Amino acid sequence: MGNGWITLYSVSRDGIGIIPYFLVLIWLAGIVGAAIAIKKSSPRRLFLYFWLAFWLAAGGLGYGNVFYQFAANLRALKAGACVIAEGPIEYLHRQNPMKKGDSEHFVVDGHEFEYSSANLGGSGLRSSKSFRVPLRDGLYVKVWYRGGIICRLDAAQSLSSSLVP
Repeated sequence: MGNGWITLYSVSRDGIGIIPYFLVLIWLAGIVGAAIAIKKSSPRRLFLYFWLAFWLAAGGLGYGNVFYQFAANLRALKAGACVIAEGPIEYLHRQNPMKKGDSEHFVVDGHEFEYSSANLGGSGLRSSKSFRVPLRDGLYVKVWYRGGIICRLDAAQSLSSSLVP
């Protein structure tokens, strides 16, 4: 085995997934639906104007933040502006999706990283379920992060017995 690295996650390669795009489509459908209902309905028109204003503001801020954070993480990774932590994973806790509020977290070189499949806001790593190399304590990794959000995660091929489960 060489002394190379396997990229398990990269915001530049893996993006933010399909869920934010799907939710934006629902948001846009709500805008179109409200606009059509405003044209057809005169008694509820005032309510629909207020609802539409709320829908536009809430969705614009929420989804705008998701895509803004994604762009910021992508820019930071490409510009080399991410902080890097390297070392073996310690204290790995896998997320239990059946347990409300649970998240996956681990420590590398004294830095704790926490993420959840339910958290779109950070626009970085949200789940390690599909990794070719499963995360585990002792796995030697390199983590590029920005504000605690993982922008890239690599596993070493030979610095430990890290790739053998």
